[in-house]
Amino acid sequence: MTDYDLLATESGNAVVVAMDHGLALGAAEGFENPGQTLSTVLQSDPDGVLVGPHFARRFRDQLVDADVDVVLTADVVTFSRHPGLNEGETVWTPAFDTELLLDLDPAGVKALLVFGREDPDMYQRNIEYVASLAEELRGTGVPFVVEPVLWGPRVPDQFEVDPDLVANAQRMAWEYGADILKAPYTGTPDSFSEIVDNSPVPLMILGGPASGSTRAMLQDVAEAIEAGARGVMIGRSIWQTDDPAAVVSAMNEIVHEGASVDAVWDDSS
Repeated sequence: MTDYDLLATESGNAVVVAMDHGLALGAAEGFENPGQTLSTVLQSDPDGVLVGPHFARRFRDQLVDADVDVVLTADVVTFSRHPGLNEGETVWTPAFDTELLLDLDPAGVKALLVFGREDPDMYQRNIEYVASLAEELRGTGVPFVVEPVLWGPRVPDQFEVDPDLVANAQRMAWEYGADILKAPYTGTPDSFSEIVDNSPVPLMILGGPASGSTRAMLQDVAEAIEAGARGVMIGRSIWQTDDPAAVVSAMNEIVHEGASVDAVWDDSS
């Protein structure tokens, strides 16, 4: 299995904080002040951040000073044609030129692969874009991260982490050219480890909306790492908490040291 700079840590795993949400959600709660939120997250030394290219450009000095890997988002999915709202739509489009992305010297480039759409033409364009972007990045040394998600209206919410559907989605994504997968955790180590074992490329787990239970989220991370995940790319469950720096610190110990949740998280703190 090929490794990349993003995963060239002592543990072979990585904690990446996803902060590309402004592209879809605008000034999301907990992320109204991007520079301040970034500074808070960087206090606990994550291995990387996932951001849009112009976020990376605007906050380049902070990112360089923190010596953090930067993964760039290449496309956009929004959930409404009104800014910052979620009205149940799934509007997807390529957004940034590959040359622009590579000029920023990223540690990875990420694109979505959204399943469950009502619009077959948009789904077709999404597949074509993922496959073509994989070819544009091949040979550059920049890994292509694909995030296959079951977000479309044809997939009920309870099936977003269904092990069979997730396994099929991950398989399709690396067959289209993914070097790293950003995958949902399927809820049990056994079901997730089977997906990891069957994948020739590394899996890192995604987060999703903040659930209100940091302990439960960290427990999912611990179980995913036990099952073979190579780290996390999680956003809102970090920066929408009361203490994002503490959450990143706890994740570092779980992902890199194999620490238990009880050892790194006190709900009363």
